[in-house]
Amino acid sequence: MFLFFPRKTSRWVVSALFAFALVLPMRAGAAQALPRCCVWRVTNAKAPFYLVGSIHTLTKKDYPLPVAYEIALRDSRRLLFEFDPTRHVEFEKKFAAAAKYPRGQDIRSKIHPELLAWLRQNVVAVDVDPRRGKRSEVRRFDSGLDYKPWWIAQHLVDKNSNTKVSTVHGLDNYFVDRAKQMRREIGGLESVDEHVAVLGGLSDRDGEIILRDALTGPKNGAVEFNRMLKAWRTGDTDTLWAGDAPFRKEAPSIAARFVDERNLKWIPRIVAELESGKPTAIVAGALHFAGPNSVIRLLEKRGYKIEQL
Repeated sequence: MFLFFPRKTSRWVVSALFAFALVLPMRAGAAQALPRCCVWRVTNAKAPFYLVGSIHTLTKKDYPLPVAYEIALRDSRRLLFEFDPTRHVEFEKKFAAAAKYPRGQDIRSKIHPELLAWLRQNVVAVDVDPRRGKRSEVRRFDSGLDYKPWWIAQHLVDKNSNTKVSTVHGLDNYFVDRAKQMRREIGGLESVDEHVAVLGGLSDRDGEIILRDALTGPKNGAVEFNRMLKAWRTGDTDTLWAGDAPFRKEAPSIAARFVDERNLKWIPRIVAELESGKPTAIVAGALHFAGPNSVIRLLEKRGYKIEQL
């Protein structure tokens, strides 16, 4: 069951999209010959090692990607995503379970009464046929009372939005498909349970903050998303980080949960991969490579030298 409501792109949604894909190894200095993008190379690693900033939803028109993405893909023998995408069935099952309250509980006692009343008046629930992925029966909001606020926020849809933008065309899926075709190893920086917990472990209070933000997003949300998309494509991490500033200001603990805290957990795992001597690409949301506590900054503090392609 998914819930739909016409809305603008919210701050937290934009944040989440960037935060919760045979050539010879590049020669030193070759990066300057390429248009800059969200791909970095660790120059003092034992083997070719790349950091790839992803955006989780794109359209067909966003392809082909800048050449550096193809270099990172083709020069790597192992690709690590935020979680192991080959375990997506397990993830989807656990994620859906985390989206619902335990038996005997529901959203009515978890959010402010005025917000609940507004949702009942303005939001509808839509059943989806899992075999066809099509909407079937529209129901009242109360048929989805067992869903948590963050899940409702995640499935709010602008009926006038560009439906061509999809995770199906996202960089992650593109890299996974290419990696499988090229018989590359695939893994994850987080376990399935860790990845589910990023959203699934939110408190009711934080879930309500995300829901409110999704409902009251800026009027220019679509324009802002396109601006962030351009920044991603040109490797402008300063703009990406600045674009996430409103959400960090409004909900600093949630923003840190999505990005900074995960970066810190990932670093020992990334370092282990660096020391393995296996050609590798780390693929994660582009925000993980922006800001003062980015994966890049944290690796540089450990003595790794990194150049942007």
